[in-house]
Amino acid sequence: MKKIDLYTFMKGLKKTDFIHPRSTYTVNKNKRQIKEIIEDMEKAIKPNEKMEEYMKEREELAKTHSEKDENDKPKMEKKKGLEPETFQMVYVIIGQDNEKSAYGKELAKLNKRFDEEIKAQDEKLKKYNDEFLIETTEYEVFMIDLSFLEAHETCPQPVMDLIWWMVRDDMNTVDLKDKK
Repeated sequence: MKKIDLYTFMKGLKKTDFIHPRSTYTVNKNKRQIKEIIEDMEKAIKPNEKMEEYMKEREELAKTHSEKDENDKPKMEKKKGLEPETFQMVYVIIGQDNEKSAYGKELAKLNKRFDEEIKAQDEKLKKYNDEFLIETTEYEVFMIDLSFLEAHETCPQPVMDLIWWMVRDDMNTVDLKDKK
């Protein structure tokens, strides 16, 4: 299993709707362990202090230039996220994509001031995505037998496609430990 597979596996574990204690135990044990691994992995791309300062200033700039509601609070709207079925809240800013707008000019100045930090963070993310995530993980999945799931649970195919890592198929699996 590659490190990137931990994210899809975790997504599947969150979507399971098992009832039997053995099944829920297997899911929860994998979730806890994978959560810790993912948190450790993501420390590698955590922004440094200067980058966090940039992000705060950028958000303040967005708040300042955003449209306001009747209570003079910045308006926000839901936008589709990078991953399917995900969303993020963004400020509604007139002229957001126009470099010549007041917001565009101030953002350009801010980006120039933090240019080195932005490039370093982008490089860190690129290396994480292009190299680190494709490495093989040493995580050992806590397994459950397919025959047990068949007897006690139902699992829609889209969920099974995400959690198959933890399902041991007795009929077709060759245990390499027995071959030694």
